Order: sequence, then structure tokens, then C-alpha cells
Amino acid sequence: MSLLVPLVMAASVLGWGALALRACGVSESLAWRERVAWSFALGIGILGWLAFFPPLLGRVDAAAFTVLCLPGLFGLWWLRGGEAESERPTLWTWALLAVLLLLALGDLAEGLAPPTDADSLAYHFAIPRQILLHGQLIFVPRAADGAIPLLQQMTSLAALALGGEPAMTLWCGLSGWAAVFLTYAVARRHLSRDWSLAAAVAMAGVPAFLYGAGSGQVEARLAAFATMAVLASMESRRRSGLGWAVLAGLAAGLCMASKYPGLLVAFLCGLAVLLQRGGVVKASVFSAAALGLGAQWYGWNWWNTGDPVFPMLFGLVPYHAGVPWNEAQNAAFKLWGATIEAPLPRGVLDILAYPLRVTFFPPDALDAGRTGLGVLPILLAPFAALGAWRYRAHPIVRAWAVAALIGLGFYLLWSVFGASQRVRHYLPFMPLVLVGLLVAAVRVGPRLPLAAGLAAVIMLQLAGQAVFARTFVHRLVADEDRTAFIERNVAWAYGVTWANAHLPADARVVTNVRQWIYLLERPVLFVTPVQQAEVQLLDDRLDVTVFWTQMRARGITHVILPFPLKDIFDPPPEGDRLAMMMARLERIGCASVERVLTGPAPAMSRTLASNGQGNSSVTVLALTPATCRLETR
Repeated sequence: MSLLVPLVMAASVLGWGALALRACGVSESLAWRERVAWSFALGIGILGWLAFFPPLLGRVDAAAFTVLCLPGLFGLWWLRGGEAESERPTLWTWALLAVLLLLALGDLAEGLAPPTDADSLAYHFAIPRQILLHGQLIFVPRAADGAIPLLQQMTSLAALALGGEPAMTLWCGLSGWAAVFLTYAVARRHLSRDWSLAAAVAMAGVPAFLYGAGSGQVEARLAAFATMAVLASMESRRRSGLGWAVLAGLAAGLCMASKYPGLLVAFLCGLAVLLQRGGVVKASVFSAAALGLGAQWYGWNWWNTGDPVFPMLFGLVPYHAGVPWNEAQNAAFKLWGATIEAPLPRGVLDILAYPLRVTFFPPDALDAGRTGLGVLPILLAPFAALGAWRYRAHPIVRAWAVAALIGLGFYLLWSVFGASQRVRHYLPFMPLVLVGLLVAAVRVGPRLPLAAGLAAVIMLQLAGQAVFARTFVHRLVADEDRTAFIERNVAWAYGVTWANAHLPADARVVTNVRQWIYLLERPVLFVTPVQQAEVQLLDDRLDVTVFWTQMRARGITHVILPFPLKDIFDPPPEGDRLAMMMARLERIGCASVERVLTGPAPAMSRTLASNGQGNSSVTVLALTPATCRLETR
């Protein structure tokens, strides 16, 4: 059943996308391969949009999500009648298909394994699981990874409800490839089959894509929505009628509903639609479509807090009473963003040098070395610039200038105002960047050196996939069970294994280890000094009475920390405020140590399968209200 669910969902989203293309009136203007690629990507977004409503109405079960999937199957009718490829396959065709298959097998191996990616465990998979356990839509008042647009996570919820964890991880491995299919379909408009396949392989091998496509990471799927939004905006400018403007708006809305940077994509595409003949009418239908598919999560945030982009408008809009956020917390969150998420200066020269810096001299803080965009765009750029200049009067160059301006606009705006400088935030534009650069570069020749350079990059990327997929392949070959695999790949997970087996059923847990949130089978509250104020850990709010009151108000019974006992109490780890507060509670009789667990030290690198040195400890503490002098009777 778990293997069947992702295939049924894939068929359903194909149908939903085909119905949307038909409703927009653009199906007949797309080649069959384009229709399939566009339908798959668009359908993923439509299913995510639809999946918002059952939990909102308190229906989170297999029957509810089956009802959402079944109508999509009827839309497959509109994909019939595909035309055959006219080119005969060459040796390069088979070689590129083989590389593409190997890359896909790596993501399949990841899809067949339990989740271990930290972001997925912290919120991409954790929030859908919490919704499933609650039986209704929930609001997580945590900045940056809780109160966020969750359209793509809703498709994970559908898979989880229909087929459990294996269906969810397989679905993510499959849906992540929507951007690869679109890359091939878009390239095929301008290039031969072999060059188009090369573009698709290059996209599938981008380090940031390898890192995120097989997990719950959003950027790999956002790449499909952004590609459609930009291309539909281009088509709207050169075609009459409103269909392409509506489609551009639908895709832009899916960008908005996937991640906050999608707001910039929607704004820039809307501007491109507006600045043309008849642009006011087209921009109006664009905006209506974008808001129709993109506004639901902003409305959900507003309903719960008063801020549609919580907490970015704190101090500018009135918050509802009781929202766990305040001025001190907001200041701490902004400082964290400015120093941790955006550590590089934002001057003009810094912005211009950013692509070279994160490619060849990647700062450790931004994870650019292992999750970057690769060297191919930089290698292609000089040839592409020459080709674009030589054929600057060609209609194709003029059409792609719109895409270039949208991409450049996003880069500049995000570089100046973006909340994070992590390079993966630019991944959504990589299909268009690779296709645009390759189309222009091929025009100037000679093609043999270009092909040789491209082949070298592809082989390097294939080696990267082999390294990344190694741990997942090892699990399949060794027939490793879920618990052993997770404990080998998730730091201190042996503590979760014990907690799931021994904590009482009514336990409520606090931890500051984000990758435990999904894995813990008891209700869990993730506390962090900067992202939440439900249990505050600010320097000026380290009042043990306030801390105790907030913990008790949320029904917390246990705290699990990734430290040995001596490091919690003598003295507490410097900077770990949760451990410091638990040490204070223990000293005054409000907490006691229930268990100290010992296991292997966390691996230095899960990807490189490098083991940590020595042992580590996890400490489980229980709150003891009966002996606590802070307890109010």
C-alpha cells in the first residue's frame, strides 16, 4: 500500500494539472511533453492547496484525502494523444538517460529510507505529523519554521495519512523531480534532445537539488512553481487572451503558498505581466489567480496572530490577545537573523561577488559547500553572454530577457532584503538559469569543448550523488531496520528510542534538539531562545518562576537534553539556556533526573558516513510539581 500511494498521487496530480491547463485554455499550445511536465508540477500545487481544507474542517484521515485525489484521475483524459519524438536516439542519448537514472535511483533510495534530514524532521515532516495526531489544522507559533506557508507540506500530510511514513518519503522523492521534468520540457523548445537531456541531468545534479529533492525540503519543488510562473509571464506578454496570465497567477500563487520568498516571485512576475499592452486587465486576472491559490496560509497566520507573515509585521499591526510574542522576543529574533542567517555584508561589491564567493570560497555558516548551486552556471556564463549579444535581435533572446530580468530582480531584492543568505534560496531559478545559459552558449560554439566541460560537471555531480546516497543504499543492502538507521544518522536519536518506549502515554516533552520533533511519539514542544516565546529563554527573561509557570501552563512533564548529567548541573553548558533553567529547577526540587542514557557521539558528517569520537549522553528529566515550591496551589 505504501508503494502504491505515491503512484496514485502522481497520477492524480497529473490529472489535476491537466484540468487546470485545460481550464486556462493553454493546453493546445503546449507540446505533449510540456503538457505532462506542466501538469505534474501544477497538479502538485493544486493538491497541496486542496489538502488545506480537510484539516481545517477537522478531517485528517485517509478517506478525506482519497476524496481529494480521485477527481484528479479523471483529468488524465486530457493528456492523451502524445506525439512521438522525431529524433533517433544516439549514444549520447542513452548515456545521458543512464546518468539520469542513476541520479533518480539515489533519490529513490532516500525515499525508501526513514527521514533523517534535519529540516524535514524539525518541521517539513513534523508539522504534518502533528496535524495528523491532532486530527485538525494546528498553528505553530514559531518564527521561521512554524508559522510559515505550508502548501507543499500538505502534500506530505496527504501521503502520510494515506500510506504512512514510507508513502510520505517516497512521495517526496518523486515530487522533487518535477523541476527536472520541466527543465527538459523547456529546453526542448530550443535545443536538441541530447542537449535538453544534458540540461535536465545538470539540474538533477545541482548540489542543492541533490540535498533537498529527496527530502521534505521546499526549494526543489518551489523551482517547478517558479519556472512555470516566469514562463507563463513570458508567454502572456507575447500571446493574446488571458489564459497565460491566469496560469502565471496560479503558478505565482503556488510560489507564495510554498515559502515566503515566493512573494517576491509573485511580485516580479505580476510586474512583468502589468508592463505590457493590455497589462492592467492581465495583471488583474493574474492577481486574482495568485491570491486564490496563494493567500490561504497568510490568512491562517492572520487568523491566529493578526500578522499574515508572523512575526515580520510585529509592531506594525495589532496582534491578537495572548499571542506568544513580545518586543524582547522580536528583537532577539531579528538579531539572530542578522548574525546567523545573514552573516555576510550586503554592500554592492558583496552582492556582485556573492556567486563567486559561495561557489569557490563557501562560508561554513551558509552550508554553501555541500548545498550550493555548483560551478556550471559560472562556466556557462561567458559563452552565454557572447551568444546573447551576438543574437540580441533574435525573438528568443528578447523573450528570455524577461526571464533574465525577473531572475535578476529576485537576486537583487533577496540579496538586500532577504531574511537568509543561504544559497539554496536561489535554487528555484536554476531550471531557467541552466536552460537560458545553455541555449545561449550552444549558439556560439564550438560545441565540443562545451560538451566536454558539461560532461565533466555532470560526472562530478554524479559522484556527489553517489556519496550522498551511500548511507541510503547501505540500509537497503544491509536490510537495516528503522531504529538502527535513525540512530546511526540522527544525532542522539537513541534518546528518542528510549523516550518512545518508556515515557508514559500522557507525557508532554520539551527539548531543544530540533531533529527530534518528528521522531518523538509524545507531544513535543521545541524551545529555542529566538524563534518562540511559549517558553521564553531570553537573557532578560531567565526568571525561574516565569519559566516554571510557562512550562506548567503547557502541560510539560519531561525535558530531554543532549548532555551528560555532569554538564547540566556542574556547571550547565554555557549558552544552553534550557539546560541552565533545568539545573535551577532541579536544585529547588522542581525537577529530577529520570534517566541518563549513553550512546555513540553524533556523526561528524552523515553524508560522508564519518563517525563521531567517543560517547555522548542524553539526560531525561521529569518535572516534580509535588515537591516544587514554585507550584501555585
